[in-house]
Amino acid sequence: MKHTIPIALTVLLLATAALWWRMKPPAFTDACIETGESIALCAASNMARFSRQAPIKKEHNDFDLARGSVKLVAARNESIGFQLIFRTLDATAPDDAEINIGHWQGPTIKEPQPEGILNSSATPNRTYPSTKLAIAHYHWVKKGGYKWGPKSQVLPWPAAYPDALIPQHKNCAGEQQTLFDNIAMPSAAHHNQAVWLETYVPHGSTPGQYSLPITVNIGNEQIRVDVTLTVYNTTLPDTPSIDAIGELYRTYRLEGAGEEREAASWQAMSHCYQQIAHQHRMVFLERSPELPQASQWDDYVKTYTPMLTGELFTDAYGYSGTGANTPVSVWRTPWPQEFNVTLEAPLTDDDFSRYATMASQWEQIAKENNWLSTRFFAYVFDEVDGPKSTPTNIDEATYVAMVHEQMDKLQKAIDTGTELTSLDLLWTSHSNPAKWLDKPALDLSDKVRLWSPNAGAADPSFLQTRIAAGDRVWFYHSGHPAVGVHSINASGIEMRTWGVIGAKYGIQGQLMWAVNLGSDERPFAEPSYKPDDDRFGNGVLVYPGNQLDKIGYPKAPGPIPSMRLKAWHRGLQDAELYLLALENKPDEAVALMNKIMPVALADASGNASWSSRPADWIEF
Repeated sequence: MKHTIPIALTVLLLATAALWWRMKPPAFTDACIETGESIALCAASNMARFSRQAPIKKEHNDFDLARGSVKLVAARNESIGFQLIFRTLDATAPDDAEINIGHWQGPTIKEPQPEGILNSSATPNRTYPSTKLAIAHYHWVKKGGYKWGPKSQVLPWPAAYPDALIPQHKNCAGEQQTLFDNIAMPSAAHHNQAVWLETYVPHGSTPGQYSLPITVNIGNEQIRVDVTLTVYNTTLPDTPSIDAIGELYRTYRLEGAGEEREAASWQAMSHCYQQIAHQHRMVFLERSPELPQASQWDDYVKTYTPMLTGELFTDAYGYSGTGANTPVSVWRTPWPQEFNVTLEAPLTDDDFSRYATMASQWEQIAKENNWLSTRFFAYVFDEVDGPKSTPTNIDEATYVAMVHEQMDKLQKAIDTGTELTSLDLLWTSHSNPAKWLDKPALDLSDKVRLWSPNAGAADPSFLQTRIAAGDRVWFYHSGHPAVGVHSINASGIEMRTWGVIGAKYGIQGQLMWAVNLGSDERPFAEPSYKPDDDRFGNGVLVYPGNQLDKIGYPKAPGPIPSMRLKAWHRGLQDAELYLLALENKPDEAVALMNKIMPVALADASGNASWSSRPADWIEF
């Protein structure tokens, strides 16, 4: 008899717990709501990178579906993304789900709105935000340690992580395609499927609060998700404050457009890639084909004039997004990158004369075609003065002195070929240029005008002196603690740091060495330029739409963006907001920046200084 009460109580407690469990949000997260169809629906920010099987954690109250709507904030001319994630709870989950995006509703204009203190040139006509949907494709990260370069913190592997974002509706070169209607659910229990929703806020949007109803149909159940968007009375500039450059290789073989610039299909594909870059405040530069022959300049001019005048980014070319009717900010001359890693011998007089002639020819073409709003640069040397560049038969100081003398002479030769146009020779290196300051024969000051060390070698104090002298400064990839990593198994905070670091230190540009250099045979399964590179995704930020049939979608030629491209874009927008705030509230802006990004680039040591908590970045 003495055991009867405890057993009864135990049964009652278990029954109560089971009922409570069915009524509360699932235990694995309170950013989710559990449906009656064995699926949980969760919300997450644009920084979340949950693997296929990882539990969904709440990042911030703005993404807590159990409390109500998803809450977003944005300026005009800004894009903001978030995720909805489906998680199967058991084997009875439906095979698919449907998402229907309603219409934005918001404030009406009764009279012209005054501009706020964070002011730019908003157009007076009122327009509404627009939202697009994409499915996240999961890539199996078999080798993801990020130990090839600086050892950096990444998410656990092996595991499958989302990256490629397959758009529901795709438009390239006037060809519009619908790639999916419903979202396929994972076949196994306790697996995730993310979708990406991105909203662009046009110039003419009235400041205030907007709402967007989204209905999600899962089996026999319909769920409503309300999104609220607060649009602030400020506008991001159309011309980027930071040059963000990604290099394109093997263009555009995997897109079925061949490799010859004179082909109409190649030119159309080039325009598709430039448009998606422009929408993300970037420029994509094609590595091939290089210098046109005399008979090929007409094709070059025909291809690139629309992007160098801004016409490519207008309604006439089917463009929508930031930078409408705005030329690309920076462009590379189509000259061969002749000298890589090691400069075997000094250049000849004929070499210098040849570059002077090419510079003169380039300036004449730019003038004739009204390419007047874009800065041009030449990429001839690549990492030829790094620590591992010196040949075995010469000492390092003698070699570096020779290399830097050749750079100086080549820039002077280029300058003799130009009159009005400044055509800067790009310097890239793994070396910190500050180390040569006390060595006159090695010092690059007043020899180089466009600097781009890797992030770990980017010495802010030295580079800021060069900016003050009128030079331009970029950085390129590295790893912790200098800059966020660019691998697929990393949070969205990592690539977001690029723009924020640039704004903090006044660095004017960022170079991603390759954005489409993955496997020809398995571009989605092996998105790295080398199979043994453990920086999984290195070399790929966009995927070839013409290869989508390899992962179960219709072929759709043209670039497929990645989550990492979106994260880089997010940081570039952060930079614009910070620079606007810096003009108007400098003390508060600097304090905010120092809190989120205490130190980076060559100033940093040890572990990454920035927060790994999405909530901190959402508040930022």
